[in-house]
Amino acid sequence: MQQSSVDEDSSYRAKSSASAQKSYAADIAAETNAAAEAGNARESSSSDSLAALAQSAKEGQKLITTESLDLETRDLDSFLKELNAATADAGGYFENSSINGSSYDSIDTARSANFTARIPEDKLSAYVERLKKNSNVLSENSYVQDVTLDYTDTESRKHALTAERDRLYELLAQANSTDAIISIQQRIGEIDSQLDSYESQLRHYDNAVSYATVNLSLSEVREYRVAETDSFLSRVKTGFKNSLYFGFSVCTTLLVLLLGLSPIWIPVLILILVLLHFRKKHRAKAEAARQAAADAREAERRAKRDAEAAKSTAATETAASGDTPDADAK
Repeated sequence: MQQSSVDEDSSYRAKSSASAQKSYAADIAAETNAAAEAGNARESSSSDSLAALAQSAKEGQKLITTESLDLETRDLDSFLKELNAATADAGGYFENSSINGSSYDSIDTARSANFTARIPEDKLSAYVERLKKNSNVLSENSYVQDVTLDYTDTESRKHALTAERDRLYELLAQANSTDAIISIQQRIGEIDSQLDSYESQLRHYDNAVSYATVNLSLSEVREYRVAETDSFLSRVKTGFKNSLYFGFSVCTTLLVLLLGLSPIWIPVLILILVLLHFRKKHRAKAEAARQAAADAREAERRAKRDAEAAKSTAATETAASGDTPDADAK
């Protein structure tokens, strides 16, 4: 009886798998024709390609969409408010987010942020367009992964195992021996474990298909980056503005740094001024002392010269007075 049930289950699984493959092959052929007819519409733009691809995909097709955007904004705080509002209005949510830098950086006041949002597939196009209207788009990339084959294969395995489990429950009700009961229950446990794995995988696929992944890279800038197709004068003007902004940022940062360090450099400056004052005063006193000493020495030399001159004059007068009497005597 067990051998007969195993043969029946194998035959059932084979028929189910063959039927699923035939159905899938028919769906793929129809989807290929629809995709070929919509090929020209897909090449128009990224948003249009997503819409055309969604329209051409049949109900049973499983597509996982990933959108990557590199954006610039002049006001990150305002853009974040708009981003949160757009995500809430679309019925999506954020998987992760990060913000780097602050407005108090030493030189560059720009900030950046990265987000991974999950948006319902039917709201993706409007969501992306709303973000693009409030920012400058540097790059945009779209990637669509077709998991229909994996999904169908997993679903077929699940149905085959479910049918096998139902048959085993019928055999379990008819089993008479303990060994047969244990063997059937063991197999049912293995099937339950495999079914849990398949159901988890299918839920993951359903979530990935229903909610598109949007990777956002944001940069806060003073002026939007100029595209290469713009005129030479426009690029020169933008470069001039960026240079002025950078110079202003450097001056502002140095001023803030100077004022922030004032509790340190003001006392040091006062101490240096006091030391210079005392040093200057000491030098003035030393110079005055040296000048006084020089004046004293000069006065002493003058006194000696005057004394020597007086002595010489006196000697001359004495000599002159001594010669006159002798001449008279003669």
